[in-house]
Amino acid sequence: MVEEKKTVMEGESLTLHTGFTGTLGDVTIQWCYETEDNLIAEIKRGTTKKQEGADGRFSGKLKLDGHTGDLTISNIRTIHSGLYKLKINSSTGTKYKRFIVTINVKSVSVTAGNSVYLQTNAEIQSDDLILWTRGADNVLIVKKDSQSTTVNERFRGRLRLGKKTASLTITDLTNTDSGHFKLQIINSKRTIFRRVNVTVTGSTGNQVSELETAVMLLSDDVDGVNEQEETWSLS
Repeated sequence: MVEEKKTVMEGESLTLHTGFTGTLGDVTIQWCYETEDNLIAEIKRGTTKKQEGADGRFSGKLKLDGHTGDLTISNIRTIHSGLYKLKINSSTGTKYKRFIVTINVKSVSVTAGNSVYLQTNAEIQSDDLILWTRGADNVLIVKKDSQSTTVNERFRGRLRLGKKTASLTITDLTNTDSGHFKLQIINSKRTIFRRVNVTVTGSTGNQVSELETAVMLLSDDVDGVNEQEETWSLS
């Protein structure tokens, strides 16, 4: 059995290729996650079908190529790590393939006293609810919707929020600002997630020079990395 290992960063898209090059016809292509009874996508007699998975983790995430059977997982998260099983049934027999997928969370290290710019490239709409939180307990950093903005007192006066993408700039960093930062952009149609681990080192660290801003891109879109958008100053 053919086995491939794939590693991607959280927030990116991943395509798993079947390698099938023939005509589908009566061919059946099935994708399962972890176990063979957890079917998440299928092409059968030219008809495509996608499932959310047994626990719903693939809801709105999957795209199935109707010609090749390739499976794309968009805006991928750590909960999508694991084993993907491919089965192709045709008149010539049955072929199997396995993919072991690992999802990594991005990290940035910056010296105390400097700034960090967490760039998301996740375009927001006027009715979106924007939530930036930190840590396993999801302590609120900033919450913004169309009517109001709430800012955690410890970050007051040190935040700037992007008006188009919800990118977050934190200034005057201290060692206690280190942690796991998570963005959620929520509306009635979808939820976008971005995460990054931020480590703030002592003032003698050499990761980022004095008064420099560390830029962390939280998606696979590299356009405009050094062009910070118009922001709201949150105080």
